[in-house]
Amino acid sequence: MALTGWSGLDNPEPGLAVARALRRGWRGSLRIDGLVYDALATGGWTPGVANCLHLIPPIAQGDDAVLHRLLALHQEHRIDVLVPCLDLEVPVISRLSSRLARAGIGTLLPDPGDVQAISKINLSAYCYANDVVTPRTVHVRDLSTVALHADSFGYPLWVKGTVAGAKKVYNREQAVFEAEILAAKWGGGVLLQEAIEGSEHMVAAVARRDGSCLSMVAARKLGTNQRGKSVIGGVIDDPVLKRIALRLLSKLHWQGPLELEFVRAASGGQFYLIEINCRFPAWVLLTEFARANMPVALVKEILSPGTTSRSKGRAGSMYARDVQEMAVPIAAVRELKRSGSAPVPRFKAMRRQRGDLAVGVTGISAFELTQPGLGVARCLRAAPEVGRLVGLAYTPNDTGLFRSELFDACCRIGFEHGEANEGQGDAMLLDRLAAIKKKRGLDLVIPNLDFEIDRYRRIASELDRIGIRTLLPSAAARRKLGKLGLAELIGRHQWSGFEYPETMLIKTRSDLIRAWDRFGSPLMLKGLVAGAARLFSLKQALMAWMRFKAEGETRLLAQPSLFGEEFGIGVVCDGNGNLIDSMALKKLVMCERGKTWAATSVPLAQAVADLAEMFRKVAWAGPADVEFIRDSVTERLELIEINPRFPGWIGFSGMAGSNLPRQLLLAAMERPPVPAGRNTGPIQGAIFMRTVEEIPAAASTMAAFVNRGEIAYD
Repeated sequence: MALTGWSGLDNPEPGLAVARALRRGWRGSLRIDGLVYDALATGGWTPGVANCLHLIPPIAQGDDAVLHRLLALHQEHRIDVLVPCLDLEVPVISRLSSRLARAGIGTLLPDPGDVQAISKINLSAYCYANDVVTPRTVHVRDLSTVALHADSFGYPLWVKGTVAGAKKVYNREQAVFEAEILAAKWGGGVLLQEAIEGSEHMVAAVARRDGSCLSMVAARKLGTNQRGKSVIGGVIDDPVLKRIALRLLSKLHWQGPLELEFVRAASGGQFYLIEINCRFPAWVLLTEFARANMPVALVKEILSPGTTSRSKGRAGSMYARDVQEMAVPIAAVRELKRSGSAPVPRFKAMRRQRGDLAVGVTGISAFELTQPGLGVARCLRAAPEVGRLVGLAYTPNDTGLFRSELFDACCRIGFEHGEANEGQGDAMLLDRLAAIKKKRGLDLVIPNLDFEIDRYRRIASELDRIGIRTLLPSAAARRKLGKLGLAELIGRHQWSGFEYPETMLIKTRSDLIRAWDRFGSPLMLKGLVAGAARLFSLKQALMAWMRFKAEGETRLLAQPSLFGEEFGIGVVCDGNGNLIDSMALKKLVMCERGKTWAATSVPLAQAVADLAEMFRKVAWAGPADVEFIRDSVTERLELIEINPRFPGWIGFSGMAGSNLPRQLLLAAMERPPVPAGRNTGPIQGAIFMRTVEEIPAAASTMAAFVNRGEIAYD
């Protein structure tokens, strides 16, 4: 069978989840061919899922081009079933379905007209005509009227793209800002939709050819990130919701998979239909966890119509959306680019080591962004010195809690960094770590979040006294290599490997206007604590400045925006500022928020040599994440920033380069480092890739974390 939709990065397309569900639930022989538009569609390279990947033409090239490629692939690989997993593909494949069927390729899809009737632009009218409750929505084609329409709605409200994408906004400036971005990406203006406060619910279903319901599973979003995406969800048994969904299905004249999205109003409990998606949802693997595998039911219905009985999902089943990382041979990616098809390599699972050390790792969540602790843990699992890994988590939504293959136990630490009394917060953290050491053993702690570094540095001597080691930069070293200190430091030295962009400190509105006059468009604004924004007009810059101020960033940095290839270097220094080991990579694929989802290692010898001198001058200790851009005009490497922890892509170092977390462990424990070049992983000549992975979760696990403060897997 063949599936599309293998990309999507941190907002995943459904194809990978559909394929995983088929791998888990199908009984009998199964070959899965992944149809991709880009050789770096990271989900397609996930080990053990697709057998082979094939490049297909964009649907913009027309129905004939798509049909020709599908039939050519069918001649070579025999495609019994084709499941399109992207909204824009469904009407195209539906139009081709009769010709595909004559060739022996089965599909189960709605009529293109039925898809058009429930598109984002037409859904409001459809709901009105069919007496379906939905939030007030307007399609704004002329962006100059967005502010007028938004004010008439009131705030907050949702700004949505005509095909995909949505942002919740709280004033007219945000509405205009987000509308410009979404309209530029998808075209056709934007949708403004009333924001209904309440709980979010989802229904996945498969309809037979006669429109009757073959399978239906309802779920609730239990953890939603800042972009409104469900990261944790669970199956529910709500008769009212299912009755509404079945009524909708009877009116849709539907065939095949679909997803219904609802909000249940906090006031009154009314269900509002938000969207209808004409394909499986990205969370469809939950239906396998709930013993009602929808992709399997769909394939059986295509192959043997009417023979599959309706299944009911087991209420209480849960999933958490985490990440999987892999190293894909460059040769395989090259083969796909060159010939249009390539087998997906298989990899051996890394064996757990049983050394003498117990290590605590923070930053173990992919709830908002993929935190470095997950990659650090993967690296340390390959370190022969490590016998026990303890995940140090903050909330029951931290996705690492459900990674029993990574952690022997997970323990709760608190957000005492927000305490008015800094000393009290430090004492609470120290007491908690001492208790964890007493019960679980703890020889070393590796903090992996920016805000933690100062906390752990302040209690480092006390931790050392009770037998818990750390390796962290001093406050003075952090200031010298921080966002404010870098410009001054680099200005006093000549570095041949890189430069630093001209920078202005922004304290007032007048400062920002002067920076705009000096640097022009686009302008980069950076918070001293976190966050960055690329602005294309003075109006946007002023709005971003106000947003930073509202988040507590009273001082900002302004720089001219640089365009070019992006690079990263991860390093580890010993307690004397000597660089022990490093790994440099070129970023190939990044998500919308600038995080690395595909990369390959590269030699940046001069930059590394300059960094070694810089770190020695400031007596840096521990890890660092150094980010560069190679300016497309000057071809010079420009240093962007230095973060006092491992980079988010650090897991790659345990697969195909120097295992930097292991080197830190050895340095912190005063053991000899592994010589550079001999600390390599099992795969050389590889591309690092990251993809989303839904994993089973349990309410009991979250409750144990909240009530007892720990989860034990050993």
